[in-house]
Amino acid sequence: MHTAVIFWFCQNTAVFVLSSFTKFLPLILTTSYVLLYIFARKNNLWFLEEILLIYLGALFIAFALVFVLILFSFILKILHLTLPFNLGIPTLITWAVIVLISLFTAAKIPTVKTINLQTPNLTENKKIAFVADTHFGATVSPKRAESLRRILEKENPDLILFGGDIFETNYKDSIPYTDILAKILPSKKFGVLGNHEYYQGLEQARNSFNKAGINLLENRSINFENINIIGVNDIKTAQITKQEFENILKRERNPNTFNILLTHTPVYFENAAKNGIDLMLSGHTHRGQIWPFNFLVRLTTPYTYGQFQDEKSNLIVTSGTFFWGPPMRFLTNNEIVIINLQGLDK
Repeated sequence: MHTAVIFWFCQNTAVFVLSSFTKFLPLILTTSYVLLYIFARKNNLWFLEEILLIYLGALFIAFALVFVLILFSFILKILHLTLPFNLGIPTLITWAVIVLISLFTAAKIPTVKTINLQTPNLTENKKIAFVADTHFGATVSPKRAESLRRILEKENPDLILFGGDIFETNYKDSIPYTDILAKILPSKKFGVLGNHEYYQGLEQARNSFNKAGINLLENRSINFENINIIGVNDIKTAQITKQEFENILKRERNPNTFNILLTHTPVYFENAAKNGIDLMLSGHTHRGQIWPFNFLVRLTTPYTYGQFQDEKSNLIVTSGTFFWGPPMRFLTNNEIVIINLQGLDK
């Protein structure tokens, strides 16, 4: 990315010149970045790590802009057209604006997205808060966990479902977060593992969920006030096949009540619908988090964000409560999903 960005700006602005030093600059910057990041991680310098991640996010945005402009220039060349000015300075300004917007958007507290669902097999209304991809640790501070607590207490849901990638760090470092989460709706929190819980170690993650008071559902179900909640481990990381997935649903589904499937990665929705799941909840995609990652996410799943329907089944994919890596979001938002299940009298 360094090479593409530096060489493009040297060719498209009068400010930057492609000198002998400039040719080695991408190697110098990349090597320096890697060494500084290793140093920050090893010495637990979270502030330096956050700066480096912001730099990485800004570099990616610059690379994306340059890539788009290279394609644009190629199209103009085919059409035998030329622009009367260089694109370098306007691109620099655009890049700076996008970076600032991205930082501001990620810094905002999560918005509350409300979805109402008619549920013929429930006789009473239920309010569910769906939280996923908090990535507590690294660049997501305990202060952000406090903001989440305040929102959830204000919404006062009947239960909270955590869709994985909740903890980004080991059990010891997660304690400031678990202490905050433990205060919210005791005995009314349920969750599943995301791929990042596997990266940190399953026992570490299980201990964190337990201390936070989140009932971890690993390929099992639990009945909560006439709602059957089925939790399936992260399908991609745990390498759960379609057949294994369907076997879990057939074993755990309750045909006499409303069935919610909680799993981190939004795949196998058609199989869930075929096996009588009323509502599937997933995260993982972050809705791309930073443009144009949303286009890359679509290569892995057609369910990148929003609400989807298959027969009588619904799938809700959230963009995530916070973010992963660079504390930046562009054309996406931090969010908490509130689902109002509107029961019908039988």
